[in-house]
Amino acid sequence: MNHKSAGNPFKSHKYPLSIRLFFATARTLFRLLGSLAPKLAGKLALGLFMIPPKFPSPRQERLAEQSGNVQFQQINGQRIAVYRWGEGEPILFSHGWGGRAGHFHALVEFLVDAGYQAVAFDAPAHGQSSGKRTNMLEVTTTLVAIAESLGPLKAIVGHSFGSGIVLLAMNRFQLEAEKLILFSCFDDIYWVTDQFGEAFAMNHQVIGAMRDEAQRRYANQLGETWQWRDLSPLKTIQSIEHEILLLHDREDLEVPYQHAENLIAVAGQAKLHTTSGLGHKKILRDQSCLQACLAFIQQPLIGSAAAISRGSTYDQNHQE
Repeated sequence: MNHKSAGNPFKSHKYPLSIRLFFATARTLFRLLGSLAPKLAGKLALGLFMIPPKFPSPRQERLAEQSGNVQFQQINGQRIAVYRWGEGEPILFSHGWGGRAGHFHALVEFLVDAGYQAVAFDAPAHGQSSGKRTNMLEVTTTLVAIAESLGPLKAIVGHSFGSGIVLLAMNRFQLEAEKLILFSCFDDIYWVTDQFGEAFAMNHQVIGAMRDEAQRRYANQLGETWQWRDLSPLKTIQSIEHEILLLHDREDLEVPYQHAENLIAVAGQAKLHTTSGLGHKKILRDQSCLQACLAFIQQPLIGSAAAISRGSTYDQNHQE
């Protein structure tokens, strides 16, 4: 998959000195071990790949979480924090890698004021939920369990990694939801693992061994065997008949805008809302994006995929 050059999502954060030193040490280890024992290096890489980063929670996010009704549910052996705000038709939120439920505080408040119930959760190994490691398969089945407990959903909202989770859940488990809203969605799971490998100076043999180990270890975690390509949004989005709103910023340094262009080209009932100057996370708080999400949710359902053109787009430019 050809993408425009941009920052690596695993290196684009401003990490403290201790984390930067860890990165340097890990790169040295994988350079040496990758040439001597690539299979062993692949097993170590998988363990590292499944550890989400921890970031301080800003005050606005903490206040949003405190204002919600939080309950802890046992799902797949993990203690999962599930937050609810408001009443009305439920809308479920799926945060990004290293994120938490509070990342959606602006959109949650906006939709609750409009009369909807917002439900968000901390994925395993994130926020207040239990666990130290997790993966795309475990988070997907966690989302499915929460969605099924809510009944038919007005919409499901995802951000970044969480957008890929939403698409995989819809593809594999056919959840009942009227519409999907996907912020900053990546298009290819191979791109994710390649970027991870590049961040830690892993050669192709190590990355391949990491993928092989994941398939062996978690072969049946989705209820049936899977291949890496089955997890890619470029594949999962093609099987979904629901109306989809993609939102992506042209200056996103974690997931390049080219990903959105690739997705809109193959999606069925999808629209692309483009911004400029917001990057990967500010897009979640932008007023035009909040309004676009509400308008999309409130718009009557289109009768069939043939009723609209495939992959329509529109731009909303910002300078910050």
